[in-house]
Amino acid sequence: MRQLVTSGAAAQYAMTAAFFFLPLSKPLLYITLLVASILFICSERFVEAWRGFRPQPWLAPALLLAILPGLSLLLHEDPGHTELNLSYYWIAAFIVYLASSRMPVMPWIRAFVAGVFIVFCYVQIRFPGEVHLATGLAALGNYILYSQLLAIATVLLSILYKHDSRRIVRLACLAGMGLFFIGLVSGDGRSGLLSLLLLLPLVVGNMVAQKNRKLVLVGCLIGLLLVGLSPRVQKRINEGISDLKLMQQDRKETSLGYRVDMWNTAAEVVRAHPVFGAGQGGFARAWNNRHLTAEAKGFVEPHNAFLFFASSYGLVGLAALLWLYAAVLWTGWRHRQSFEGGVVFAFAVVCIVGSMTNTMFMGAVSHAWLMLFIGLQGSLLRPGLPCMQRQGATA
Repeated sequence: MRQLVTSGAAAQYAMTAAFFFLPLSKPLLYITLLVASILFICSERFVEAWRGFRPQPWLAPALLLAILPGLSLLLHEDPGHTELNLSYYWIAAFIVYLASSRMPVMPWIRAFVAGVFIVFCYVQIRFPGEVHLATGLAALGNYILYSQLLAIATVLLSILYKHDSRRIVRLACLAGMGLFFIGLVSGDGRSGLLSLLLLLPLVVGNMVAQKNRKLVLVGCLIGLLLVGLSPRVQKRINEGISDLKLMQQDRKETSLGYRVDMWNTAAEVVRAHPVFGAGQGGFARAWNNRHLTAEAKGFVEPHNAFLFFASSYGLVGLAALLWLYAAVLWTGWRHRQSFEGGVVFAFAVVCIVGSMTNTMFMGAVSHAWLMLFIGLQGSLLRPGLPCMQRQGATA
């Protein structure tokens, strides 16, 4: 047992379990992540990671984003101290960053995809053709999060396909991609589907043996055609057109209408408090002063991560968020040909697209997902063998 702990093997198993439980169960996620963190700190891998620590571009904006909520408490009232939620979650990102710099992450990614697959099967068996929210599984807290997890899992399967030459594994990856694609086009989450469409060239390119641009183009066109033929996608497009027409009639009680109204409210808060914002509760106070309906009062954030940080922490917070996203995207793009770099790049795209219509840092599961995957950038610092040889050693 001591050897398992000191060698880091126990921490590796626990971290793999944390990624597996991420889409499945919040309590089990937190428990396994805590266990993994303790085991990692007690292992020789932690000492190696700390001595070989090298900063990456994301660390500076991440530290700023971790500090801002605490500083904001000095300027704004927050009786529940809820702003600190946005601070201590960063501990998970830093732990995963150090751990991934000394441990193989491919088992973590496989475990995460397996967890998403279990959620997908649950939805298809229990609620065919629709998604019921808050049904006990972590990924089903809201349909936006579920669609984003389906999208990132689809891209991750294409990366696993590219970096594994075994026939049975590749067939499993293709089957999983097809199933997750069906889940996306038959569900209600638009941000996940949009992310996948933007990443289609990467997905198709991962499945083409030689970099054939014509085959990639044909594959992307086929994907777009299949999306366009989906009845649920057509329904969502028609609903968007209907929302636009209702907005022209000054009727805002729709998905799009509420979002535009929330964005305008957040922009007003930013104009009133441009430098340091109005605190995490600033948007909710401004919104509730304008809306009295029960449905509207349920919105405590502007459904846009950029406007949330701008209204909460001013232009300083917005600049830090943009800096963070740019750093993760650039890091992933530079290393996109490797397994680890491809994972980081795909996550950055899904995260940025999702932040346009959703506050990704709100919600326990969504927040934990961000932290764990942001920390995966540490895997790009891991010394050792190339990806395929590492896989053979840890499969």
